[in-house]
Amino acid sequence: MLGEILGGLTDPLRAEAVLTLVGRPEMRERILGVAAEDGVAAGELVASRVRHLVEHGDEEIWLDLVGAMAASPHPAAAAVERVLARAFPDPVRVRFTRRAS
Repeated sequence: MLGEILGGLTDPLRAEAVLTLVGRPEMRERILGVAAEDGVAAGELVASRVRHLVEHGDEEIWLDLVGAMAASPHPAAAAVERVLARAFPDPVRVRFTRRAS
């Protein structure tokens, strides 16, 4: 199952379809925003980032992914959500405050 999911997310046409069918709205918006900024199709961007994750991910990523699938009544959807969350992390908002000297 995991191989099929990753295969779908590393093929640009299938990745776009998976994103539309399974991806959460906020994740779709994040991906579409990045794709628009980069001037590429969303499917191409997803496929590229997921391929990078597959090729360079450490054991923590894989344990997290398998654990999420095992704990979910919908393991395929859980896998898609986790892979996309790893490939497109939520931007961190850092707030700096200055101390008076």
